[in-house]
Amino acid sequence: MISDLIIVLFAVIIWIALIYYFAPAIRKSKNFSPYGPALMVKITTNRGLLDRASKRFPGKGFSRVSVVIVIVSAIIAIAMLSYGIILGILELKSGVSSAALPVTELIGLPGINPVIPIGYGAAALIFSVVIHEVFHGIVARKHGIKVKSVGALFFIIPIGAFVEPDEDEMVKADPVVRRRIVAAGPGINIVIGVVAILALIFLMGPSVHPLHSGAYLEESGSKQITVPTGSEIIKFGNYSGSRVNNLITNSTLIPGKFYNVSYLDKGKENNTSLAAGIMIISTIQGYPAYNNLTPGGIILTVNNLTITNDTQLNSILDSVAPGTSVNVSEAIFPKVSGTGFEVKNATIDTVSKYTYYAQNDPSANKASYKNESFIGITVDFAGLGTIPISDLSPIITGGIIVKNPVSNFLGYLGLPFEGLSPVPSGVAALFSVPFAPLVFWGILNTLYWLFWLNFLLGITNALPFVVLDGGQFFRDTLFIGERRKSLSFLKNDKVKMGISTFLNMLVFLLLFGSVILAVHGV
Repeated sequence: MISDLIIVLFAVIIWIALIYYFAPAIRKSKNFSPYGPALMVKITTNRGLLDRASKRFPGKGFSRVSVVIVIVSAIIAIAMLSYGIILGILELKSGVSSAALPVTELIGLPGINPVIPIGYGAAALIFSVVIHEVFHGIVARKHGIKVKSVGALFFIIPIGAFVEPDEDEMVKADPVVRRRIVAAGPGINIVIGVVAILALIFLMGPSVHPLHSGAYLEESGSKQITVPTGSEIIKFGNYSGSRVNNLITNSTLIPGKFYNVSYLDKGKENNTSLAAGIMIISTIQGYPAYNNLTPGGIILTVNNLTITNDTQLNSILDSVAPGTSVNVSEAIFPKVSGTGFEVKNATIDTVSKYTYYAQNDPSANKASYKNESFIGITVDFAGLGTIPISDLSPIITGGIIVKNPVSNFLGYLGLPFEGLSPVPSGVAALFSVPFAPLVFWGILNTLYWLFWLNFLLGITNALPFVVLDGGQFFRDTLFIGERRKSLSFLKNDKVKMGISTFLNMLVFLLLFGSVILAVHGV
């Protein structure tokens, strides 16, 4: 079967070939024009709409604010790209790698990028691009610059709109005016993105409440687990409600024994049985547990002491000096569902916890770790990777940003990659909302994608790169700067060219490096 990626690549190649083949004929047309591999469909009438809008809208004031927005956005964009590359390099050095991103996830088009939904994504993208271009036109008219045409931009599918100011008038215009016109597009995108996220956090978020107080299952650590991800565990043995969230730290359930588990899936309660205990999710290569303990196994004892929770496990290892041998027994379950298990015993020589953190997470290291043991495993209770359901609502509505704006903002941008935006119907069914759920979640998803696409479109276009708005913006900024006595060195065209070239190369290397690291799974 031909993969979706092959079909998309084939369509793109055919489209580009046709555009370049018919380019000479297209250029002779009054209403069509090639724009690289895209096709511009021009409308040269009814531009009076821009004139009327520019009279009613305080375009000059907004364009001044947009100048500041673009400068700040460019700094944020470069910082985000740099941060991502630094993290990637650190992962390479540590030998830890993430899953490689498919090429399609690097293309910001609905239908091609699988994480951007066709409905919400396409509507938000078209709106974002149209409003971006319209504000270029409004500010241009506010400053007396003629607009030659408006229209739509196609790349197989409609991908937005454009406004085409008169090129001669733009060249002759004062750099201050040009910069304002260029800044208006990214500026309005950022403003819309901010308005959308504030509405999510302060209007939508406070009205979303969990129906129960259980544990939301993010991921399963074993094929033995029959509870689907995206559901809520409301009872495990005699632990129910919020107590389910504390199983990993204070469970007294017998490890390896099967208990009844109740969970909500798509709003309906179901029952199954799972083995209690601390399950080994993975063993870390280069550390004692690797090739000695089995992922998917449940730890029964360490040095003949029964392990019912992670607190006990850590307490035992912390009390053992690094280099000491410990005896670990674990329950190995059959590959298919069943209540029986085989006991496997292993003797493991521990290493220093300090050494592990020094290599992999120096910022979290402590001097006390030098005397504590480490065997190199990751664990969950019963293999259930859960978070309290009460923690999920601020994740999907943006409330987490208030707690930690920097790190949580980046996490909020990643919701589509976690499968949480648009909010799945099964997840939505775990919460109560103030009015018709279909309408409420539709509004919430719309706001999220308006935020997501406007923010990314805004900061991307703010980058000082030749094909983006930021390229022209920062070129004009250099021309404006040369008027100051303190920056008189900018009057030298070679200096201005050198600075522009440096910025272009910096952005190119950051973008190229980010793509390479993402595609190769770092």
